[in-house]
Amino acid sequence: MNRGFGLIEILIVLVVVALAGTFLYKYVTSTTATVETLQNQRPLAGAKLAADVATLGTIRTTLETYRSEHGALPADKAAVLALLPAAPRFQCSGNDFQYDPAGGTLSLLINDPGSCQ
Repeated sequence: MNRGFGLIEILIVLVVVALAGTFLYKYVTSTTATVETLQNQRPLAGAKLAADVATLGTIRTTLETYRSEHGALPADKAAVLALLPAAPRFQCSGNDFQYDPAGGTLSLLINDPGSCQ
């Protein structure tokens, strides 16, 4: 009785290892592509910017309420901040709002998801 592996057994093991290697390679490249896609799309940055736009909308509503009650707009940004119950907390790092008292317009410093961190 011979002990050891025959040619058929060795070929079967090689085929199984080759298939496992192929599947592992496809999994790794697929995962890498998914991570790169997510980094390029920056969905979290878009969500943060959407939250900042919603915060700006709240400030805008406060301004409209002030205008309807007093018949005029606040004189400057400090007066707008005094109307708010708390200072606005923007999600994009370094974001803030600009206020133009002449027209009562509000805008964000950062309005591009690519610039939002």
